[in-house]
Amino acid sequence: MDRFYTAPISNLTPSDLTDLVRLALTEDNPENDITSESIFSSEQKCTATLIAKEEGVLAGLAVIEELKKQTGSLFTYTIHKQEGDTFQNKDTLINLEGSLIVILRIERILLNFLQYLSGIATEANKISKKYENKLLIFDTRKTLPGYRKLVKYAVYIGGACNHRQNLSDMALIKDNHVAMSGSIKEAVSKVRNKFPNKKVELEIDGLHQLDEALIAAPDIIMLDNFNTEDTKIAVEKIKLEKPNIRIECSGGITPEKLDNLSKIGLIGVSMGYLTHTTRFLDLSLEIESH
Repeated sequence: MDRFYTAPISNLTPSDLTDLVRLALTEDNPENDITSESIFSSEQKCTATLIAKEEGVLAGLAVIEELKKQTGSLFTYTIHKQEGDTFQNKDTLINLEGSLIVILRIERILLNFLQYLSGIATEANKISKKYENKLLIFDTRKTLPGYRKLVKYAVYIGGACNHRQNLSDMALIKDNHVAMSGSIKEAVSKVRNKFPNKKVELEIDGLHQLDEALIAAPDIIMLDNFNTEDTKIAVEKIKLEKPNIRIECSGGITPEKLDNLSKIGLIGVSMGYLTHTTRFLDLSLEIESH
């Protein structure tokens, strides 16, 4: 089964980071770093080591080059672990060398990006490996404004699956769409007619909608907030009557709920948890005089 509905977010380009890094630098240092600029001279140099304080999966390395570019290229760096690599507690991930004031200025920003994205990649990796060949773990659009591509990239790097990136990628007909259009059949038909080359996913919130959903024949049926027993019934019926329709479960799904779902069969599970609940990974930047 294809792991993705639409094109996955498999890489980051400089343009994906430029605005966010600029915003972060302006937000954190609008005028002066009054601490560092009072204590140190602009000529002072240092070395710095990014060290893991727990095991994980690395994601977001492109931010280092963008930080270097936007702060005048006053430091160099050596990467010891590549994007998507696993690491252990106390592993050295990156070495930096150059202006002490600049490295102190970017310290928190660098950590924020790498801790956030590596935390997502690590959790995505843990869950997707545990349920390999049992469930397809998808992300959602529950992301902070501006960070969507970055966090979906981190999910991909961790080994889980990307759902649609935005409203233009594919159709997802939800309860409000159905209510305002009049029926499931009407909603699916209108999308098919206007965008015949786009995938159509249909959300249903109970077994009472399943027969109509099967007649409408979307590409994917999302079972939203179904209990385990109703999920089993729906999955069996869909696979029997329309085996080409993909199945996805959603609605407040946390890792604790995945064991039961994994026993039903190979279905998709969308988890906002991956991007809105996953914690920062514990990384530290240790600075020494040159």
